[in-house]
Amino acid sequence: MTGATGPTGPDPLGPTEPTEDRVWARHRRLTGAVLVVGAGAVGGFLAEELARIGFSPLRLVDRDVLEPENLVRHPLGAPQLGRPKAPALAAAIGRAFPPCEATGLHADFLELPDEQQRALVREADVVVAATDSPACQRHVNALALEVGRPAVYPAVWVDPRIRDAEVGEILWVLPDRRTPCYECAVAFRRGTADVDAARGARVDIQLVSLATAQVVTALAHPADDRAGILDPERNAIYLHGLTPTSPGVRATFPAVGLSSRNVRVPFPARPCPACLVSRATAPDAAGADAAADGPGRLTPWVAVAVLVSVVMTLLVTAAFGHP
Repeated sequence: MTGATGPTGPDPLGPTEPTEDRVWARHRRLTGAVLVVGAGAVGGFLAEELARIGFSPLRLVDRDVLEPENLVRHPLGAPQLGRPKAPALAAAIGRAFPPCEATGLHADFLELPDEQQRALVREADVVVAATDSPACQRHVNALALEVGRPAVYPAVWVDPRIRDAEVGEILWVLPDRRTPCYECAVAFRRGTADVDAARGARVDIQLVSLATAQVVTALAHPADDRAGILDPERNAIYLHGLTPTSPGVRATFPAVGLSSRNVRVPFPARPCPACLVSRATAPDAAGADAAADGPGRLTPWVAVAVLVSVVMTLLVTAAFGHP
């Protein structure tokens, strides 16, 4: 492609070929294959960010089409109304960022043939489940554990006592029983976390997506400096957006504005049906969790139980009770 012509020859500010050496001249490319199940608000912004970091190929799967009510919080705009989200988003990424090979599949992941599901997970270095379907989230969790792929579960809290999307939640799961899985934590997610149903501000949803991209990057490149955000003792992040703090989460996020907490989701007391890990069998889990059982650890979170939910409080108690 020839640059625009100026008075003295080719204009150095004119269009140029987006060759990889130019695209990543200032930011080192970090590569890898990522499967994103759910191309809604969080999954959509996440896919765009992963492309710019350098990940390729990106495989996007979503069953929905873009509706007018999606426009205020989705990366796609009005020209894509009525189009399937995943193929439209993949095409938009390909146009805006040619170095990334992005493909979109308009389908319900649960209805794909079993072998296709496994192939999509197997071919990914990291799997992201960003759907609003607990059944789909649990199924992706089971497949990722079976195939042996790290998985990430981003969401935003939806609760009548807090602003939608004010608090983001990012859970990451390592295979081989190195962390509790999604199923271990599903009790608190059912009541408080959701993605496409959220009516939250676009800016807060984007913050969750950007943070999720860093988690994906750390999982794909454990030797990179960015992997330092993955605390080995904690496997989830709570992120408060750039909005006034709702009364329901002030005990957890006392300061106004952007803040985050790394938390620990404990292994369940009873064996999890997905990873079959219990507190008694998980390495070092029994001793690490013992301190959370005393009443002194539970007392500070009583207010949170009233304002948020009992199930979330149990998670926060176990997670925050350890320095």
